[in-house]
Amino acid sequence: MQLLTKKEEVVLTTIKKYFAKKNKMPTIREILRGAGKAGIKVKSLASIFLYLRSLEDKGFIKRNSEDRGIILCDINKNKFISVPILGTANAGSPTFFAQENIEGYLKISRRLITKRVTDAIFAIQVFGNSMDMAKINDKRIEDGDYALVDSRSQDYGNGDKVLATIDGLATIKNFFRVDQSTIGLFPQSSEKIHKPIYLTREDNFIINGKIIDVLKTPAMAGM
Repeated sequence: MQLLTKKEEVVLTTIKKYFAKKNKMPTIREILRGAGKAGIKVKSLASIFLYLRSLEDKGFIKRNSEDRGIILCDINKNKFISVPILGTANAGSPTFFAQENIEGYLKISRRLITKRVTDAIFAIQVFGNSMDMAKINDKRIEDGDYALVDSRSQDYGNGDKVLATIDGLATIKNFFRVDQSTIGLFPQSSEKIHKPIYLTREDNFIINGKIIDVLKTPAMAGM
């Protein structure tokens, strides 16, 4: 898993589009112009050099004296995709906005979302411990992790892990249908302080999608 900022993603996309169209790498000035057309304000050529250095450190490109100094590391390999991060979800109570602006990107293996529509997948960072005993693909949903959400999943069954937005605030919980008019969002925590949330049709909420995987942060991966 590699995290890209929004500007790094735009720079990388600019390089890929230029190469696909002209079969050669863009110059630094051409990257600067391309990033500007994509709506990203970059102050100088020096800033582009910094983004290229960061992309190289993260394994997306290599720098050399040929091909205008840039080699894409994943041309035609199609092994990875970039998933947008759309904010933070509280795994305790819904106290953080699920902002509909992209905060960055995660580079993930395409194998993680086999047979799914990639444009429907986004990531949201977990905050809190009310789901730290829940598992997706044998990985617990812990504070600081990134949860992958499939926004096209609309058929929810009891026990599914979902992302819900309640009054504009996001939370991750276990989905259960209590009766014909009520659903419950239940925690699954090592602490007993967390309580379920009960919702009816009169409440202002939406189920944004099903949690399909968990990407562990480096601090958690070794635990």
